[in-house]
Amino acid sequence: MLVLLAIGFGCTSAAERDPNALVVMLPRDAEQLDPRFVGDPYGLRVSRLLFASLVTIDPRSLEVIPDLAKSVKAESPTEFVVELRSGLRFSDGSVLDADDVVATFEGVVDPALRSRYAHAYRRIAEMRVANPQTIEFVLHEPHATFLTDLELPIVRSEDARRRVATQRDPFPVGAGPYRLVARDPGVLELRPNPYWHRGAPTHPKLRLVVIRDDNTRALRMLAGQGDLAIASIPPLLLPMFTSNPQFDTKSAPGISTMYLGFHTRSSKLSDLRVRRAIAHAIDRELLVAAKYQGLARVTDSWVPNDHWAEVEGLPTQQFDPVKARELLDEAGFADPPGPEPRMRLALRTTSERFRQSVARAIAAMLRDVGIEVDVRPSEAATLISDLNRGRFEITLLQVPEVIEPHVLSWFFDSSRIPGPENEGANRWRYANEELDALFELGRTRIDLGKRREAYVGVQRMLARDIPVLPLWQPDTVAVVRRGTSFDVPRDGRFGTLAF
Repeated sequence: MLVLLAIGFGCTSAAERDPNALVVMLPRDAEQLDPRFVGDPYGLRVSRLLFASLVTIDPRSLEVIPDLAKSVKAESPTEFVVELRSGLRFSDGSVLDADDVVATFEGVVDPALRSRYAHAYRRIAEMRVANPQTIEFVLHEPHATFLTDLELPIVRSEDARRRVATQRDPFPVGAGPYRLVARDPGVLELRPNPYWHRGAPTHPKLRLVVIRDDNTRALRMLAGQGDLAIASIPPLLLPMFTSNPQFDTKSAPGISTMYLGFHTRSSKLSDLRVRRAIAHAIDRELLVAAKYQGLARVTDSWVPNDHWAEVEGLPTQQFDPVKARELLDEAGFADPPGPEPRMRLALRTTSERFRQSVARAIAAMLRDVGIEVDVRPSEAATLISDLNRGRFEITLLQVPEVIEPHVLSWFFDSSRIPGPENEGANRWRYANEELDALFELGRTRIDLGKRREAYVGVQRMLARDIPVLPLWQPDTVAVVRRGTSFDVPRDGRFGTLAF
């Protein structure tokens, strides 16, 4: 039925397409294109096509590599020297040099700008400009994540203390592979930046089209209205494309993690035995096979496979419903006579259809051990607001990427419990002084071996205490029209559209 609908759906619109434009289907809008304010995944991905940074992340190895920088050298734990490539220019043809770099880093911490990333750059004590191509960064104290912090996109000096990509100023000037030339609701038109330092990008025109409904997005792809969908065709719809000779389905091991988060101060969930029982009640292997068609990897950590901080042999919670019932008994939630469950929980998740389907499958598994679960979907903004306020019991969410393992401190350090005085995503209200000390060790040690030791300890503590239950890491899957050049990135970003 879906294929028949697709044939009728696109008879005229496919013919009207610009044959030189690569049409990329997105499930959501980019909420923000100014990279100093981006907080959503698609804002991040699109803004990195328009702007460039001193360093970037290799989409395959996940290593930090130079971009606008020719080299970055650590002279000491607190001193870094950046040498820019020669001949750099922004998309308007203006020169990009050390003054723009310094202005960008000074502007991002300006209280008047109110950038969401200001806190990360206040550790810079001084920037010294030796010549137009050389900047020396001096930090207040050692900070091992500073190399990844250099991924902040560079803006023109005149833009450093003001917002760009606004309704009044919709077409920002950056140094990335593309420039934005048209912006309408649900549609972004991009053209090559003629001054990009790597030369002409692969595709001469990009058209990014937002189709919110999963089925409609798949139908439009089948009808010839789209060429590429990156991590935006649900696994249950992929067979429509794997059996279609007009498309290739490509994948790479992903770095996002689906997880179940617990309100650890809830009267029902404060007991570790209850959290362990829930973990034992969920057949993660079955869900990966049934919901993801096998295109995901069960995990016990948020650190992706083949990462330098990955650790094997973590405590794992194997599917064991008998053990789950025993743990619930021990925790005081005995199976009552009659139809009443041992306990009732509300599971909060987003309104995304596929996410709801996974949540309901988990609820069915928990029901089998006596836990009645009410799945409550919400729009993302409402959900996050409620989680930050502690208005939840369990939640099903996905963290988009963990490239720098210190990002885990944002989710688990006790100083990151959201509140009037604190920013962070430790919505589980989990506090562990020993864990906080490991995060500080990982942040301040430059030696990679010492850092690995710290983050291995972090992962072991989290696997022991289960403030969240990592479920699986989905592959990054791209549906690509045959003849389209595209290399699937592990991080799901759009950088490989340019080369």
